[in-house]
Amino acid sequence: MAKHEAPRALTITVVGIGAEADAQARALRGIDGVEIERLAGASEDELLENFSRAHAQAVAFATAAPDLPNAIKRAVMAGRHVFVPMAVALSSKQLRALDDLAARRARAIIFDNGSLGDERMTFVRKMTGGPQALWRPRYIRSLRTGIHGGATLDELAVADLGVVLAVAGGMPSRVNAFAPRVDDETGSTDAVMVMLSFDGGSVAQVDVSLVEPMLRQEIAIVCDGRTIVLDALDQRAPLQIQAAARHRGPQSAGQWAETVSEHPLGDAGDRTARAATAFVTAVRAGDATATNAAEMANAALVWETARESMARGGELLTLSAEGVHPEAKRPVLQLIHGGGRRSTDRPAPELTLVSRGEHSPRTA
Repeated sequence: MAKHEAPRALTITVVGIGAEADAQARALRGIDGVEIERLAGASEDELLENFSRAHAQAVAFATAAPDLPNAIKRAVMAGRHVFVPMAVALSSKQLRALDDLAARRARAIIFDNGSLGDERMTFVRKMTGGPQALWRPRYIRSLRTGIHGGATLDELAVADLGVVLAVAGGMPSRVNAFAPRVDDETGSTDAVMVMLSFDGGSVAQVDVSLVEPMLRQEIAIVCDGRTIVLDALDQRAPLQIQAAARHRGPQSAGQWAETVSEHPLGDAGDRTARAATAFVTAVRAGDATATNAAEMANAALVWETARESMARGGELLTLSAEGVHPEAKRPVLQLIHGGGRRSTDRPAPELTLVSRGEHSPRTA
């Protein structure tokens, strides 16, 4: 009988400091056969010095690098696989360039939009996407409220759009968006609502608000005959499938909703550990096709179009494959003050397509 082979040793450099970097290092270190080295800084000199050593096979940018796209490029050119376990808002042009780089250098570049390694989401995508889909989504709604680890509105919007596009199984044909900013006795608030129209009649809505006092995350997919609800995508919560069924009792003429709760995750651990495991699995397999930069580029393109729609007062725009919208002007927003006074004097909130961290604005 062949002996069980232990996973081959894999060294991963975790770049960043703070709680997020610590959590990512713990998650990766908890995987059999994985060794972790920490790199606090992410300047060009620090990265080049680290990449000059050949012992590490992968890099995880756990907190924002000063220039994340170039940092990823340098890592891949040095032969590393790359993991970005945080919400980012790079431009669609940058992400497509990274997808091309991953293919040419046979290295995986994996972004975590919040659902990586989530078996519930894998199940839903399998049921709703592709030509043989069992359930066809008619309406999809993603809702995220509260403060999410300091992420910007851009970063969370792109992450949620990525999830919605994965469920929808394609790109919308038309996009429009609104970004109200409300001032009242609780303070100023920022939010965005993006509406997506797909050919064939299905629609989707993505709502992101950084001002709600309660942290909440939910996606609901309405199909013919059933509704799928995933609560708290960043936690291990049940997947609920509410199926319309005929009542077989005295009230036979009525309808009732049967809720089935599935727990496909079992005791797999928290979401951070699952995402780390998904990345390590791809690295050990040398699977560059695990790169999801193209999917992220699609989400970024939709967000760029949404920003252009906001700048035009919510105008419905046709999605352009050329990506002509990333330099859209900030939207002109209406301010609503307590007591019903309205004003447009305050400048619009910053909606720049950059990653977290203090670095220079993105260039196309």
